Amino acid sequence: MFPAVSEAVAHRRRTASSERISALAARWRRPFLIALGVTVGLRVVSELVALVSAYGVAFPHVVAHDPHTLIEVWNQWDTGFYLSIAAHGYPAARLTGAHAAGNPLFIAFGPLYPTAIRLVHVVTGTGLLLAGQLVSALSMVVAVAGLVHLAEKDEGHSRSGTTAMLLVAFPTAFFLLADYPDSMALALAVWAFIAVRNRYWVLAGLAAAGLFLTKYYLAIVVVALLVEVWEARSPGDHRARSRREPLLAAVAVVVPTLAAGVGWMVFCARRYGDALAFVHIQSRWGRHFAFPWTLVWRTGGDLIHLRFLDTSTASVMELFDSVTVVLLIGVAVYSYLRIRRSYGVMLGLAACAFTFQTILYSETREVLALFPFFIGGARWVDGHPWRERAVLACFLPASYFLISRFVTNHFAG
Repeated sequence: MFPAVSEAVAHRRRTASSERISALAARWRRPFLIALGVTVGLRVVSELVALVSAYGVAFPHVVAHDPHTLIEVWNQWDTGFYLSIAAHGYPAARLTGAHAAGNPLFIAFGPLYPTAIRLVHVVTGTGLLLAGQLVSALSMVVAVAGLVHLAEKDEGHSRSGTTAMLLVAFPTAFFLLADYPDSMALALAVWAFIAVRNRYWVLAGLAAAGLFLTKYYLAIVVVALLVEVWEARSPGDHRARSRREPLLAAVAVVVPTLAAGVGWMVFCARRYGDALAFVHIQSRWGRHFAFPWTLVWRTGGDLIHLRFLDTSTASVMELFDSVTVVLLIGVAVYSYLRIRRSYGVMLGLAACAFTFQTILYSETREVLALFPFFIGGARWVDGHPWRERAVLACFLPASYFLISRFVTNHFAG
């Protein structure tokens, strides 16, 4: 009798487990199919644009002669920093040549992405450049799948597709597949919110810590996660356990990022004698703390007097970054009022991080990690075909223009 009962219990458990797996697969099948499709599509289109921009109509002959060109064409700008960190780690403070004065520029770049490159390089045996692009591609699939899932919960199936479309059509979306950490940052931000909304507080905290170690300023996401924790509390329940739960959840969300920050400052102090070296190094690019009116005055003058067209003084990217920041502020307000408060807080804090400085610098790329920006955009264009067409009419030519500038080494100047 007892063996029969045990077998029946085991059968029910197997059945329940199988049903859970089937339900999970059904829930995530559409998000991952969309993510895989848009990742492959973005890679193919951006690759073609990059090759045409770099080699003209002769690019098929160049690729046939050296297939490595398909990945080498993206080896531009900050890629060298990430690959060097992946290969050799962070250099010591006492160097010769270009980095002899003060902290080396490498400390401006977070350690998580180059660590992932190093890991993939060791495991697969591929070159560092290809390893970085594999990390970015995998991160993008995970990020877009999570983004579609979040958008479905907030906005429904139609707007989740629109959200993914706006992301991959955005003018700097090609960075999601280059040797840059933007897709990793996007994935960590999205899944931090998925975790906190499912009450996996520790996982949300670990994802937030990973964000800090990918892009330092994204520690601001912790504040947005705390908004989610506050809104997830049980209303009207005054039991002691219920009152403690938000506090314990907040601690679980905050502590990993604090630990990551302290650990990184200890490393910087020992390596460079400056615990805030990763902050102070920003001055090497001319970025200093300033109130927003300083930025408005400087940037406004560049735009009004067309100085942004003179690459010896500024860059055409200043125009793109200015438009991006204005849009970001608008979507932040819209998201806070119409979608989710945590989204508005996240975007608002990012806008502060971008504007409390003396210059704009790559904000058009940085917004890729701010996924509520695209959810808010999808809410605005969905159901309004002319809005969607207008947005795409602006995004797609700009994408071609920026890819061309990137692969020809003219992106920022």
